[in-house]
Amino acid sequence: MAMLISETAPAYDLALDAFMASSGARDVPGMYHAVRKLAYFSSPDRSPEAVMRDGRGACTAKHILLRDLLRRHGEAAEVEFVAGDFAAGMPQVVSMPAPLRDMIRTAGISDFHCYVVWQNAGHEVRLDATWPDALADHGFPVNAGWTGSGDTILAITPSGISRRAEDVINAKARLLSVLTTEQAEKRRVFLKLLSDWIATIS
Repeated sequence: MAMLISETAPAYDLALDAFMASSGARDVPGMYHAVRKLAYFSSPDRSPEAVMRDGRGACTAKHILLRDLLRRHGEAAEVEFVAGDFAAGMPQVVSMPAPLRDMIRTAGISDFHCYVVWQNAGHEVRLDATWPDALADHGFPVNAGWTGSGDTILAITPSGISRRAEDVINAKARLLSVLTTEQAEKRRVFLKLLSDWIATIS
């Protein structure tokens, strides 16, 4: 797939082109894995620019980046949100701090997860690029073997109706605003513990 590089393109498009060039990706699977391999890290900055700058990000920023890379190369793609319990079903790993393992064991982390829906020859394919390769040996579904067909494994089991948004960052903020103060704080602590632990194994 040809790179779309133009010196007159907006700065963000040029950044997408530079990311693609540095990753060596040339097709949809290549773009998907280039984003998926970026480290997981939950940050208040959910922008794709932050992911490209820092080389890490959580589901929102990584999937905006993947959507925009796909669109930059002529593919139809959207970001879709689903509600669910982010801790339920997550593996408990010995090297995790005890508070993180306890939160996974008891679950109850209300969240709104997102991924990309790619239109492939008239079929919708769900692409979840949340988990990097460093988590494969710890039982996380990193989707390293995806080659271009079929849905990837989601990082969350959906429990709510899915919805799509163009303005993903503000849509995420609106969704999170419905959480109670207790739910929001529990989610914040969980994501920090998870991000800090992942940083130690990456």
